[in-house]
Amino acid sequence: MFMRKPQHKKFEYQPRYYDPSKDEDARRRRQFKFEHNTRRGSHRPLIVLLLFFVLAYLLYTYFQ
Repeated sequence: MFMRKPQHKKFEYQPRYYDPSKDEDARRRRQFKFEHNTRRGSHRPLIVLLLFFVLAYLLYTYFQ
């Protein structure tokens, strides 16, 4: 009786304008960025493997 009754919060909602061309451009940019990052990182295992073989060769020649 003396307590306040819970009520939902009131707010103003202003809907945004949906522009399909902007959405398509943003999707293309995200897709390009994702592809760009995957291509860039694909050479890293090759470099690590090459360094491993060089290190193995140096150790092999050192201990003989």
